[in-house]
Amino acid sequence: MATKRKLDGGEAPCSVTLLAGFLGSGKTTLLKHILESREEDDFRCAVIVNDMAELNIDGDLIESTGLTQSDEVITMQNGCVCCNLSGDLVDRMTNLAKQQDPKFNYMIIEASGVSEPGAIAALFETCDKDHDHSSHQKEDVALSDVAKLDTLVTVVDSARFFQNLGPEAGSTQAPRLLMDQVECSNVILLNKIDLVNDDQLGKVQDHVAALNGNAKIIPCKEASVDVSEVVNTGLFKAEDFDLGNFTKMFEDKPASCCKASVARGESPCCLRARTINSALSKVLLPSKKASRNRHNEKYKITSFVYKSRRPFNPTKFHEDFIHPYFVVNDDDDGDDDDNCDIEEEEKKGVTGGDNEKSNDEAEEFIKQKELEDIKQFLQEEGAKKSAYRVNSFGTLLRMKGFIWQASSHDLIGFVSAAGDVARIDSPGPWNCLDGRAYVGTDTEKAKLRRDWDGDWGDRRQELVFIGQELKHGEIQRVLDSCLLNNDEMAMGVDGWKATFGDVLLSLQD
Repeated sequence: MATKRKLDGGEAPCSVTLLAGFLGSGKTTLLKHILESREEDDFRCAVIVNDMAELNIDGDLIESTGLTQSDEVITMQNGCVCCNLSGDLVDRMTNLAKQQDPKFNYMIIEASGVSEPGAIAALFETCDKDHDHSSHQKEDVALSDVAKLDTLVTVVDSARFFQNLGPEAGSTQAPRLLMDQVECSNVILLNKIDLVNDDQLGKVQDHVAALNGNAKIIPCKEASVDVSEVVNTGLFKAEDFDLGNFTKMFEDKPASCCKASVARGESPCCLRARTINSALSKVLLPSKKASRNRHNEKYKITSFVYKSRRPFNPTKFHEDFIHPYFVVNDDDDGDDDDNCDIEEEEKKGVTGGDNEKSNDEAEEFIKQKELEDIKQFLQEEGAKKSAYRVNSFGTLLRMKGFIWQASSHDLIGFVSAAGDVARIDSPGPWNCLDGRAYVGTDTEKAKLRRDWDGDWGDRRQELVFIGQELKHGEIQRVLDSCLLNNDEMAMGVDGWKATFGDVLLSLQD
């Protein structure tokens, strides 16, 4: 099952399986199953169990089973290993892997239910940037030197899958998190199949397959699977989770009928046949081969890509596309004045007069009331926008991709929508602002210039839509109406900053 590690010069990094999944999906049950089912004497597994709560129940549960020695179980609680505990995770793993006489040759991380597997996977990447590594590497040892990610496993609660995607989830985070966990996985376990019928399981299976067609999908009960499916598989490859690789499914190799077109310097004729050109954008429909699959034929789940090389007018994009159709997840906004006023009035109503509640009790009462009000608001808003979105666009299960806004010309925009909830953030500057694209090695230049086109470098709109009976023509029309018109394009970058503002300049204020 596991390969023995070499401890002398040229030692092999320790392989790691990451267990992710939504709250209550069955990750701990799977971990126990793996430890109970180990058949080979040389499979010696260290376990790291993460819990958001101050008390790590899962870690205590694993230790109490006697399946491992206590010093092989590391509990990390009161935080999440994909964000505020990421540094601790790296330290713990490097210390474990550097032991002179290790008692294990494999690691399993059970992430908390709110962890994003992609963020944890990024910790294993080799740092190739030209800077002083000593600032973030202790004793010149990187995690990638001593450990390698072997398998990303996501456990899905089949009975609650659709509930966790809809407005009844009661959180703007839940649908996006579930989508992230499904998309960033090599193996997806559809757990608790005893709680659904065959038709319900089929719908879950086909929705998951549409979101991650490369993952191995395994239905199971009580997380009981062949351990070889989740341990030491060698399936993880970082490049598999590049969004650019997903869009490649829309780009066929030229067929024999296309060779003449290519010879004339034109695009392949088969590609042109499924490309819908407007004056401002392109919609790429999937090839016939990609369309012939079970989840498309049975449940009409399909996908397409929207592409454009001119920026969005930020006001139009938000007012005409984002806000009418989605509940916006804006984590960075603090309480506005209206909310503060409401809170003060409610506090007066609770604590004034002869009310015997203490201030602490009053604050807790208000907090719970606010949470209930927010949940109700999200459900009502989600239901209204869902109905409007389905009527306009079809049943959109997932939207994700890169956006270019005139108000953030130098920053990549990344939009992600799962169910009713949309989120926009930025992973950083566009590649055309990376110096290595101009003075780097040939390999660096080729990688950074991969998506360049014309004078704007890699700045672009590239959005993937996945759903049922999608109305790609209407989606393209709405998005095209949000792009800068010819007069706005003629203003140039300085004109855009003067007219629409600039995010980077605002951050300096």
